[in-house]
Amino acid sequence: MRPVLSRAQMRAYDRYAIETCHVPGLILMENAGRGAAEIIARLLPRPSARVVVACGAGNNGGDGFVAARHLLARGARVHVALLGASERVTGDARINHDAYIDLGGSYVELGDEPDLARFAALLEGADAVVDALFGTGLARAVRPPFSEAIALINAAGCHRIALDVPSGVDADSGAELGAAVAADDTITFGHLKTGLLTPEGARQAGRVHVVGLGVPDTIVQHTGHVARVIDPPALRGWLGPREADLHKHKAGGVAVVAGSPGKTGAALLASEAAMRGGAGLATLVTWPESAPALEQRVRECMTFALDRGRIAGSLDQALGRQRVAVVGPGFGLDEAARVAVDHVVFGWDGVKVLDADALTLFAGRADSLARARGRLVLTPHSGELGRLLGRGADDVERDRFGAAREAAQRTRAVVVLKGARSLVASADELLVNVSGNPALATAGSGDVLAGLIGALACSLTPERAAAAGVFLHGAAADAWRSSHGDADRGLLASELLDYVPAVLSALRRGDYALGAAASGAPKPEAHAAPWTYYL
Repeated sequence: MRPVLSRAQMRAYDRYAIETCHVPGLILMENAGRGAAEIIARLLPRPSARVVVACGAGNNGGDGFVAARHLLARGARVHVALLGASERVTGDARINHDAYIDLGGSYVELGDEPDLARFAALLEGADAVVDALFGTGLARAVRPPFSEAIALINAAGCHRIALDVPSGVDADSGAELGAAVAADDTITFGHLKTGLLTPEGARQAGRVHVVGLGVPDTIVQHTGHVARVIDPPALRGWLGPREADLHKHKAGGVAVVAGSPGKTGAALLASEAAMRGGAGLATLVTWPESAPALEQRVRECMTFALDRGRIAGSLDQALGRQRVAVVGPGFGLDEAARVAVDHVVFGWDGVKVLDADALTLFAGRADSLARARGRLVLTPHSGELGRLLGRGADDVERDRFGAAREAAQRTRAVVVLKGARSLVASADELLVNVSGNPALATAGSGDVLAGLIGALACSLTPERAAAAGVFLHGAAADAWRSSHGDADRGLLASELLDYVPAVLSALRRGDYALGAAASGAPKPEAHAAPWTYYL
C-alpha cells in the first residue's frame, strides 16, 4: 500500500534524495515536470491544444516550466505566465525558466503585483490552465492580488490542472487558505499528501495522479509517513480463493444486534450485507416487538427475539456460536439498549463491530471501550466520533487524521472514520480509503458497511476486515455509478449489495482499476504515472 506524506515528510524525502542519495534537485524537478506533462497531454482534447501555465517564483513554478517545455515539444500551444518578478526565480527553477524561454516558448512576466487584466486575457480561449503557483510549501492565507488570480483560474471556462497540490490548499489539512484553485485534476509528485485525502482537500483536487520522481520508495523508510492508501493489490492478497471443503459454519456466523420499531430497515441492510460479504450465516438479533416484522421480510437470515426480562441471558444464547457481532444499526437509545450493548461489549469474547446507536450509547465514555472483551471495530461518522471524544463534529473534520488516531489509542479499537476518504485507524497504522463517490450519501449505506466489515472479520483480522470493508463498500458504489451513466445520486443502499460479488471477483483477478470506469475519466496507460486514482 502506498504511503501518504505530510508537508514536512515530503521535504525530508526530497532532501534525503538530494543530500544522501546524491540525486540533484534539478533531476527531481525534471522528472516531476516531465511526468506531469505526460498526464496533461492525455487530458488535453488534442495535441495542439492551447495551454496556459501559471507559474509562481518558487519550485512549484519550476515544475511548471518543465511541464511547459515538454508540452511545447509535444506540439501544444503553450503560454507561460509568471505571477512574480523574474529576478526572484532562482536555483533549479531559474534553470528551467531560462531553458523554456531560450527554446522560444511563449512567456509573459506579470510581476509581483500581477497585471490581472493581462492574465485574464491570456486565459481566454485556453483549453487548459495549469496551476503551478504555490505547491505544498504554502502555509499562510492567500491574499490579493494572488487570491484574485486564483479566482480568475477558477472562472476560466477550461480544464484546470494543479501541480502537486491546488494552490491555496494546505498540504497537510486540505483546508482552503483564503482562496484555492478548484482543480479538475491534480498531479502530485513523489507521494500523496495528507491534504489531498481529506474531504475538503479532495473536493479541491479533483482526480489525483501520482508521478514518481525517479528515486526508490525505500527513502520513505528514512523520512516516515503519516498513513497508507488501501489499494487493490493489497486486498487481492487478503481475499484469496476459498477452500473447496468450506461450509457455512466454517465460513463463520455473524449476529446483527439491531433494529427497533421504525428502524427495522437498518437491521435488514446490515444482515443482508453480512451475507453478501461472505458470512456463512447471519442472525438478526432484535427486540421482540420488531421480530415479527423482520421475520416477514428475511429469507437467508435467521432472527432471534431478545427477552426484555433477561437481556443478558438471551444475548448469551443468541451469540453462542457466532464469530462476529454487528451491534447498533437502528437498535435504539433507551436504557434496555444500553444494557444490551454493554453486555455484548464487555461480556462477550468475539469480534464486535459497533455502529450507529451503539456508538451514541458510548458518547463521552470512549475510554471505557478499552476494557472491552475481544476485539472492537468502531464505524463512526464525524458527529458520532465527536460525541465519543467529547468534541464537535467540526473539530473532528478539521483534523480527521488526528481524531481517528486518538480514538484508536483511547479505545484500543480499530476505528473507521467514515466520510469522503474514510480512515481506518488502529494502534500502529492509519489507512486511507479512496474508493467511493458522492452517491454513498444516502440513508442505509453505513448499515451496509457495518455488515460487510462483520462478514470479513469472520476470516480476516479486525484491521484487515475494516480496510477491506471500506474499500469494497466504496468500490460497489463506483460500480453502481459506472452502470448508471456516471450518476452521483439516486443510489439505494440495498443496491450496493448487488455489486459486491462482482467487485470481489475483480479484486481477486487483479483487474480492478480504481475508480477509472466510475469517473468516466481516461484510464491510465501502462507507461504513464506509476499510480493514479480518480475521484
